[in-house]
Amino acid sequence: MSHPNEEIARNLLDAAFGLRRVLRAHLDDSGTDETLPLAQSEVIRTVSAFPDSRIGDIATRLRLRPNTVSTLVRALVAKGLVERHPDPVDGRAVVLRVNGERAARRERRTDRRIEVLAAAINELSASEWRAVEQALPTLAKLNDVLRQAD
Repeated sequence: MSHPNEEIARNLLDAAFGLRRVLRAHLDDSGTDETLPLAQSEVIRTVSAFPDSRIGDIATRLRLRPNTVSTLVRALVAKGLVERHPDPVDGRAVVLRVNGERAARRERRTDRRIEVLAAAINELSASEWRAVEQALPTLAKLNDVLRQAD
């Protein structure tokens, strides 16, 4: 017998992936910068939020193995999105930063996603967009629970 919340979980996953696919499609049509695989997007988002982090720090935040993050960072460096810099505290180590020019492009992509999503929310009824708004704290808590789960 399945857990009663499995259907909710399945529907939530479908909704999350559906939103991501639709937003990517809008960006692909807009002629903006290339889309990245989800794992690379998560790394670049984390490096952007926590500049001068080491690979181990990023791995811890994303709950990934350091060698996985190292591989993802190598790909992002090759694309010119992330830069490696000597750690000012420990010259043997490197810290990561988002490339300034590429970061600005990614910021424009984020702005475009927000525009598309805001326009879609405007198409909802007042009660529907309030329901979305009221669900946000619970979704944030669910995200925190998932981050802490082992």
